[in-house]
Amino acid sequence: MDKTIYAQAVSRIRAMENRLLDSTKINRMIESSTADEAMKVLQETEYGEFMGSVKRVEDYEILLSEELKRVYSLMYEISPEKLIVDILSLRYDYHNIKVLIKAKILNKDYDYLLIPVGTTDVDILKNSIYTENYVDLNNDMREAIEKSLASYELEHDPQKIDIYVDRYLYKKMLKLAHKLDDTFMIEYIQKMIDITNIKTFLRVKNQKKEKEFLNEVLINGGKIDLDIFRDYYNDSNENFMNRISHTDYFDILREGLEKFNSSGSLNAFEKLFDDFIMKFIREAKYVSFGVEPLMAYVLAKETEIKIIRIIMVGKLNNVKPDVIRGRLRDVYV
Repeated sequence: MDKTIYAQAVSRIRAMENRLLDSTKINRMIESSTADEAMKVLQETEYGEFMGSVKRVEDYEILLSEELKRVYSLMYEISPEKLIVDILSLRYDYHNIKVLIKAKILNKDYDYLLIPVGTTDVDILKNSIYTENYVDLNNDMREAIEKSLASYELEHDPQKIDIYVDRYLYKKMLKLAHKLDDTFMIEYIQKMIDITNIKTFLRVKNQKKEKEFLNEVLINGGKIDLDIFRDYYNDSNENFMNRISHTDYFDILREGLEKFNSSGSLNAFEKLFDDFIMKFIREAKYVSFGVEPLMAYVLAKETEIKIIRIIMVGKLNNVKPDVIRGRLRDVYV
């Protein structure tokens, strides 16, 4: 594909990048004395457009949801290749599938967890899952839902729902990325698969589940050979880390294991892996034409939204600024 077709879109992206939250505004939010004061900082930004929809500071999620919808709508408008946005939007389709499956089997109302920026309308997903009539869904979604429901009926393990749905998500994303024929997109998805497999490996080991369970939940398509996970399942985490020392994940795994050994919690890996992906997408800053800047902007916006959420949760719960700061992800700008 002639990458110069992205020239106009990239030009707009560069202007939009200047409006991303910088460290100064983020620090002002962190140091704000109250959640209301933190919200006032957002009034000076692109989020200010939606402030009228928020009646109470506790409803900040409305603001974040509206901004996410705006970003995806804009990306569909300016991208010369809609498949780029479709691939990223798929993550919300499959997130919504997880939410709706759990709502169905547990007989709960989880509508507040749905995110309406996927490629498939939320109401279509809901109707399909609740009626078990999948005529309006593609085969990948249908298989993901059927496999998840069958697994839960057999084993009553909600964790398997996330695992099976993620497997179909990454399979579909990788298939579309190869169709797009873009190495940056393919590498991003491969890294996400590797990260998911590493987290699954550590979590399953920590839960002391059988090796057969690991075999069921690993995802194909990453750069780390799945046999490495299988071969080192009954070995130490340190030996596993050394086995993948030739990969990009060695340093973050070493740091994460140090924190895990001292705290017993795997939560530290979430921030480390998010920062790892951010470091990767920052390479897009040096690309003049192509998919990379469009992808990077969407992912940077999503990270920004995650940062705002962490700050607002902290402020509403009177968490100290230094603690909030320690939880934040690296930003793109």
